[in-house]
Amino acid sequence: MYAELKVSHHDARLRRARNVAAETACTHVEIYIKHMYPFKLQFVLLGINVEMGPYALFFLVAIVVAVVGCFLFARAREFNGKIILMMLIIMAVSAIIGARVLNALVNFSSYAADSGKLFEFGATGFSLYGGIMMAVVSAVIFCRIYKLDIFKLGDTFVPFLGISIAIMRVGCFLQGCCFGVETDLPWGVKFPLLSPAHLHQIGIYGNFMEVYAVHPTQLYELFAAVILSAAAFMFLEKKPAKGPQGGAGRASGRANGLVLFGFIAAFSLFRLFNSFLRVSPDGFSAPPWFYPVFYLAIIAASGAFMLKLAHARIQTKTGDNHVRGEERG
Repeated sequence: MYAELKVSHHDARLRRARNVAAETACTHVEIYIKHMYPFKLQFVLLGINVEMGPYALFFLVAIVVAVVGCFLFARAREFNGKIILMMLIIMAVSAIIGARVLNALVNFSSYAADSGKLFEFGATGFSLYGGIMMAVVSAVIFCRIYKLDIFKLGDTFVPFLGISIAIMRVGCFLQGCCFGVETDLPWGVKFPLLSPAHLHQIGIYGNFMEVYAVHPTQLYELFAAVILSAAAFMFLEKKPAKGPQGGAGRASGRANGLVLFGFIAAFSLFRLFNSFLRVSPDGFSAPPWFYPVFYLAIIAASGAFMLKLAHARIQTKTGDNHVRGEERG
């Protein structure tokens, strides 16, 4: 599962590892470095040599699955296929840009030391919520231009957001990044020697030959995303009542957007708790309160939107009942 390490990514820790290895008379450092790191796919695309590790590979697979799944489900819910496909491509590109921008902001010192990382598509360097936020901004603009119901469309897309997150976390787990703090729980995971988790532990304990079990925070997030996606599908109907393009019609008493914001609130709540189990990456320069406050703000905003949408739906139903009563009278 592990093949080759780019030394530049972990220079400080590798130097420490080599020093400790020398002190313990270990003669196999170079062997571990070469053979104990994630696999890479190497191929030529349009004359360009491309190397892709598990993180980047599953990141791309997640984007493809999200685009295809959202497109098919939107077609099933009677959206215009051509418009939706164009929108999804724009959202996918926006998500990649947004994920890299937020990652650069919260790891500013790392990017300041090596500005070329902004344009790398390698082992790590993408922040989930940056991608989501940029995709949402592009979707809102697109929906305004084409007069689509952003809330109904959000309900349509959000189950596949969860599926794509789950796929990305498979890549994280295979890469060894986004790992958690040490644990004695029976499901704790021991990553290989000189994996990111091991290098982190070397920096703390200086123990080169022993790897301690950590919380598999990648898998926690995978399971949470799958569960929330399944719940979102359960609350959705494939074919709502017909209405103008963008789905002004309603198939049930549930307001459009409740599934969307319910998913965002629940997933952000999970991320809030999971953030206390996860080790911050090297170069993380944001204050420790940044992500907890960030998630709480998203939860509060999502809850406010849910209340507003539910209240508006109740008022609409009350008005409809009043009109029907007058017609019968």
